[in-house]
Amino acid sequence: MTLKLPHLGPHNENPTPPAGKTDRLSQMLFGAHGESRQWEALDALALSPPSAWNQRLILWTLASPNPSLRERAWEILNTQSIDFGLLLQELSSPLWEVREGVVRLIAQTGRLDAIPYLITEIEEYHPGVAEAARRGMSVLIENAKVRQLNGGLPPEEAKEALEILFQSLYTSKRSPRFQTIQYLFQISSLDEDTFWRMYLNLELPQYTILHEEFLHYQKEGALRVLYRGLLQKNDLVLDRLTAFLALAVRNSGENVNYHLAALRSLIRVEFVKVAFVLQHYRILAEFQGLIKFMSPPERIVLFDLLEAVGAEQNLAFLLRCLQLDDSRIRIRVLKILGDNQNLGLRPEVFEFLTDTDEQMLLAALRYLQKKGDLSILERISHLARSKKKKVRQGVISTMFKIMKDNLLKRFDQFSSRQRLKILQSLLKMKTNFFEDLKYLSESPQEKERIKYIKMLEAQDIQEALADYHRLSRDPNPRVRATALMGFGRIKELETRFKMIQPFFDDPDDRVRANAVDLLPDQKPADETMTAIAHDSVRTGSRRERANAIAKLINWGYSEYEINLLEMLNSPDEITKTNGLWILGVTDLPHLIVYLRESANDPRPHVRQMAVRGIGLKGTDEDIRALMPYLKDPDRSVRVAAKNALRARLNLSFEIA
Repeated sequence: MTLKLPHLGPHNENPTPPAGKTDRLSQMLFGAHGESRQWEALDALALSPPSAWNQRLILWTLASPNPSLRERAWEILNTQSIDFGLLLQELSSPLWEVREGVVRLIAQTGRLDAIPYLITEIEEYHPGVAEAARRGMSVLIENAKVRQLNGGLPPEEAKEALEILFQSLYTSKRSPRFQTIQYLFQISSLDEDTFWRMYLNLELPQYTILHEEFLHYQKEGALRVLYRGLLQKNDLVLDRLTAFLALAVRNSGENVNYHLAALRSLIRVEFVKVAFVLQHYRILAEFQGLIKFMSPPERIVLFDLLEAVGAEQNLAFLLRCLQLDDSRIRIRVLKILGDNQNLGLRPEVFEFLTDTDEQMLLAALRYLQKKGDLSILERISHLARSKKKKVRQGVISTMFKIMKDNLLKRFDQFSSRQRLKILQSLLKMKTNFFEDLKYLSESPQEKERIKYIKMLEAQDIQEALADYHRLSRDPNPRVRATALMGFGRIKELETRFKMIQPFFDDPDDRVRANAVDLLPDQKPADETMTAIAHDSVRTGSRRERANAIAKLINWGYSEYEINLLEMLNSPDEITKTNGLWILGVTDLPHLIVYLRESANDPRPHVRQMAVRGIGLKGTDEDIRALMPYLKDPDRSVRVAAKNALRARLNLSFEIA
């Protein structure tokens, strides 16, 4: 088993084998001494200090016809650091097995300055070497990425490698260009900014070649590089790149899936940014025109893009998709449309409420739930009787959320009657509903705590009492005053008085006034209550005084009508308004004339209270006379007139 010694050529720095031990080892390896001596030589080379000649001998052994010897040579080479210059020299070996091995070893170094040599070997006549070079390039690039990750790759090395590859675009042979494109995209991640700067600096023939070759290489890896390029902040790069991508997508046909797969591989933050670029440069519109070619997974990517940029800019396309046979698409479109708060309720969605596909129907309910329009309730209530459990649950969930959200968002827009009706419906659907509202009672905003107190009206007094008690001790006087009124729901007068008695000494006049208001409407037997009312007339604030006068008049203390007349004839707006309020809660028909006259007062608050009083105590003729006030210039007056007419005429509907 004899190997022929290769001719090293003039580039070899040491054309003559050295004398001594190394010379004997070479004779043992390549002479006619038998296999055992070859094994001895390899073992000796493995134990000897590495030298250029020793490593040459091992490299040449890669051409041995004995596979065991070749394997052993590889083991030795993989344990030694081989001089890079030696490897480059051996690329010209006449033995293709040696050249193949050298290519593999070069690739393992991860040295990017070897790229020109490996690219040259790709054109090697021997297929084994050419294939090793092609694989070696990928290995070299991956090893370079590892070096960069570990901080061992100088920036200039990646830059030089990119320069070499970009220059290779000039070659006239298509096959090498094709390979170069692959490696260019693979290596771009080492220095993306430099890659795109060089891309921008390409002359027309070069980037034309790049684009042409790319059209033949629409693979996910290359595409991912191009779509990451859309993250560049250079407008010139974006203009050139987006023009090409728009053309590539338009001409992709069934290959459009490669594009979407590449987009899918981007991390979320990159994906969203790229989505907006695609929208701006109308590439997203190109994708939309190719939906019929997309596989189901890639269709998901398209709708992820649409969701990222929002539905408004692509509304026409989304609405067309609602007509497609694919229920998965329709369901996704409903989600996108539902998530966009700027888009109103689409009437097309109601058609899906009769869909035989249960999932489609449930998706429609989720959409309607997000839109939250109260008008929806009437359109879906019949589905609560569906034979399908999931549909019934979906309807109840939708109705519950719509009512709850509207109640919380539009609380002050609803009348107390409307709020009560909504709350009672919510409690029917979820008996522990108030557990979900506890956070309101602990909110740092007084408005939210007051909202919670007003909601307690729908709860049983025994269940609500603890909350009333706790919030009546709130540090905020408005909260205390509102919570205090909750004690008015206690029917047993002694118990109620016991609860409110401490508040007659509250430092806030609003709280004291509400405490007076909670005294019984009928004359009490307890003289303490009467004394409190008399004291409030003498020493209380205006609100406290008005409440006390109203109570005392209702208790039969007619002498306080003099105080009332003073208030009704006062030029002070607040005082007069308080007097008109008293007329609305007492039975003094001989003083109704003050309500009629005050309804024409130029001051809106006075008119409002007069209209309110007429609604409570006026005659039928007085009620009919309120019709013009529905068009009063002041909203509070219009609302008072509407409420008065609705209550006195016993209407079950709202007056427009």
